[in-house]
Amino acid sequence: MDKQIDFKELGKQIRCHDEIPAKGAKNNTSHPDNIMIFKSIESLELLTDVKVLEISFGNAKHLPFLFQKAKGICYYGIDTSEALVKKALSNNTLKAKEGRARFIKVKEDGVLDFHNDFFDCCFTANTLYFWENPILHFTEIHRVLRPGGNFILAFIEKNNGGKLPWTQPDFTFYEVNEVKKIFQKTGFVNIEVKQMAGEIISKDGQEITKPFVIMSGQKQIGLN
Repeated sequence: MDKQIDFKELGKQIRCHDEIPAKGAKNNTSHPDNIMIFKSIESLELLTDVKVLEISFGNAKHLPFLFQKAKGICYYGIDTSEALVKKALSNNTLKAKEGRARFIKVKEDGVLDFHNDFFDCCFTANTLYFWENPILHFTEIHRVLRPGGNFILAFIEKNNGGKLPWTQPDFTFYEVNEVKKIFQKTGFVNIEVKQMAGEIISKDGQEITKPFVIMSGQKQIGLN
């Protein structure tokens, strides 16, 4: 019998990572974050010896998939949860010891404690809904990317978000055009939109296909 997911608890997990995980949800491949994270990684154009930033990494069990994409990847993951930082370290001990993976606890204000032009790419999934000031978050991501660097954002758009069983009242959803305007306003160019879909498991064990969006933008080459 398929495991049933407590969607109310699952929504709390996505909203606040310090919540106790719903039984079986975090390790289930049908968890919304898992589907979107793996698709985001597939969208990254990775070369040798790149520096990658991930915002909100969950349990970070997707990192082996990331590291097989290119040689010499140096990964930085940031999250607001100390518990998840510790969990990610325990799941990726070898890469951490090699200096290839770093997990850092940050504040929720969106400020990134990295130098300008530091990363080759950045990706994040299911985080946009909780950013009180998306412009600040996008501006900071743009600042820490090198010219030519890419930002990959996976999210569920407004017309689908309210229908999901795990959403909570404090989720803020956006239409594709709204997010595209934020990319443009914060200096990103070559913006691309991919309409995708994944399956999650309902309470009665049925598979439900849910669409989501992967949007990417590039920091313009030649910026001072």
